[in-house]
Amino acid sequence: MHHISRDFVVYSLDSSHKPVLEIESGDRVLLDTWDARSGTINSTADLLLRPHPVGSNPATGPIRVRGAEPGDGLAVHIEAIDLAPSGFLAVKKGEGLLASRATEFATRIVPIVDGTVHFGELRFPANPMVGVIGTAPAGDGISTGYAGAHGGNMDNKHIGVGATVYLPVSVPGAGLGLGDVHGAMGDGEITFIGLEIQAQVTIRVELLKEAGFQRPLIETAEHWVTTGDGESLAGAARMAAGEMVDLLQTRLEMSFEDAYMLMSAAVDVQICQCCEPGEFPVTTRAVVSKGILP
Repeated sequence: MHHISRDFVVYSLDSSHKPVLEIESGDRVLLDTWDARSGTINSTADLLLRPHPVGSNPATGPIRVRGAEPGDGLAVHIEAIDLAPSGFLAVKKGEGLLASRATEFATRIVPIVDGTVHFGELRFPANPMVGVIGTAPAGDGISTGYAGAHGGNMDNKHIGVGATVYLPVSVPGAGLGLGDVHGAMGDGEITFIGLEIQAQVTIRVELLKEAGFQRPLIETAEHWVTTGDGESLAGAARMAAGEMVDLLQTRLEMSFEDAYMLMSAAVDVQICQCCEPGEFPVTTRAVVSKGILP
């Protein structure tokens, strides 16, 4: 198995970045990831008073997949997410979904012990997930703070252990990067900050020739998940729903009308991240059971 340390990170997904590793289809890689602030938040005194000097959401990589060409796809299997002993939660003054009520900066260091989050006296299960995963887009690079057709900062909690993320390849070699792991995150991530934590993520990468993916698609043991993003919640929700209706039409060979009706009865359209809608892009998903779509 290959290994990439957290010494090799990028703050954008961009074809101009030199790959730190070249792999074959089917190879496994262990990636060490920073938290969203590159290890700079270590106590309650470390407040998010200013942006990180380099950038947020560092992604480990990029990885070049030998033989990957535009029009191909990647299947990235998330085999394991091993969390550091603690991470952080924070409030940034004047930011987030409840910005008008966030009048102070605050940081909390949060231990995770045997898969359980210790939030003061409260206890709840950790839910490790990958916030940022994507390939390099054609043309200009995109900050790891943003999502798009290439993947990126989707903040989709279905991207956990056992999930497979299907991604488009837009440039030779793909330029795969991954980071921004959360120990837990509520849908919405309403403060801008999930339980940010360093981790080790084990993946297996398959090259799918001529897959023709236009956007990320996520498969779990129980669900298929389409993705959306946009400046508005309405636009992002329509994108995820539109991707799902297309998937149902194609896979189940049904009309738009039947797929649309089926979605209204059996598909959930959900928010992934809406920390400041109208000011920061929203990410969404549509989720269907494999009992309906095998």
